Amino acid sequence: MMTSSRQRAPILYVLDEDFVPPDRGDEQNGPESAVPAGDPDEAVRLFHHYRRLMARILGYEEELPGPAGEEDLTAAEEELGVALPPDLRALYAIADGDGDLINPLFDRHPWLSLAEVGDEDDEWLDITREWQHEPWRKLVFDARPSNTVRRSPLRPGWIRFAHDTGGNWLAVDMDPGPDGRPGQVIKVGIDHVEGPKYIADSVTTFLSRLVNALERGDYSHDDENLWIEAALPNPLDEHARYGDSRPSRQGARQAGPRVQEVRVANAEDCAFLAATPEVRSLALSSKGSPDLTSLGGYPVEYLELDMEAADLTAPARNRQLRSLSVTCVRPVELAPLRAMPHLWALDIAAAPVADIATVTELTELRYLEVTRDQWRDLSELVDLPSLAVIGVHPDRPERDWPVSTAWVTTYDEPPSSTL
Repeated sequence: MMTSSRQRAPILYVLDEDFVPPDRGDEQNGPESAVPAGDPDEAVRLFHHYRRLMARILGYEEELPGPAGEEDLTAAEEELGVALPPDLRALYAIADGDGDLINPLFDRHPWLSLAEVGDEDDEWLDITREWQHEPWRKLVFDARPSNTVRRSPLRPGWIRFAHDTGGNWLAVDMDPGPDGRPGQVIKVGIDHVEGPKYIADSVTTFLSRLVNALERGDYSHDDENLWIEAALPNPLDEHARYGDSRPSRQGARQAGPRVQEVRVANAEDCAFLAATPEVRSLALSSKGSPDLTSLGGYPVEYLELDMEAADLTAPARNRQLRSLSVTCVRPVELAPLRAMPHLWALDIAAAPVADIATVTELTELRYLEVTRDQWRDLSELVDLPSLAVIGVHPDRPERDWPVSTAWVTTYDEPPSSTL
């Protein structure tokens, strides 16, 4: 009997609709200094000076909305569940957002009124977490400077106070990372799902940069519009990647030590990673069996292996590893994975597995990707982990880069015997 194309498609079985990938930001410590870096008096002075400079350049002064009252500020903070940093709070006591200004005050980002703060539409985040988009293969990387911002796509302590009209926001971070400061300014949103972007240690400093740019003459304008070149951090410097057909010492050095995502073809070993010590997402392919001995010494959280034979002994020594994808020709042994305390996602659909029963011992596993035959073998075992999502391929999949699967999603449990 012929099998329909839909039946032959790989199927994602979502058992737990409420499960979302673990948030690495939740695992980070808070800052050593809980004192905001901003200065409300200085922020107010800079704000007025900034407005005068803009009016002088444009030849006219735009009118701002009236101030937010103390009761409005207190009510907004209660609604948000977190206090505004003193410098931003002082600015709201001058004006309740931009209103209808032609030239938004925060570097072409309209300033939200208190009524709009906390009322954002976050469908963009829900979409990125949909399982057919394979969020388990994607990481939130560390911002620069390192450890200033928690590695989350969005947090309740990030108060978004201005936006770019395109799904991104400036936010004051009241829940910073270990080396950050409360009230630091970051950028989050649809273009920053790989990690928030650090802007400044405070709204005060952000305003100071805008003022300094105007005083230096780093701007352009026409009759009504002003564009400021404030020398803000370049997003291209944030989450750099390194990929090459054959790694070399020179290529690795050029990639730079801050690279967090690396893909290398024809790998012979992992020695080149010495030049990229902060690598967190790593894809290695090889026609042979490269030496992975040094892999355990790097903070890799997502590992993708595509090779003739894969020995997981060295990767399993990395206690940071969260997600693993293995493609190989020779049978692979999963036994070393028992020592991995945080492994929650495993893809073995493109690998023959010598000890499939080991999956029952991976107690933290929540996502599993297998073939129909592998799932049939597993379903006969007892004490499987509390899986939230199971991806089942009708046959061994062919892997391309970047890995992407045309999933059919169903909210049900996969059958144990026939698929």
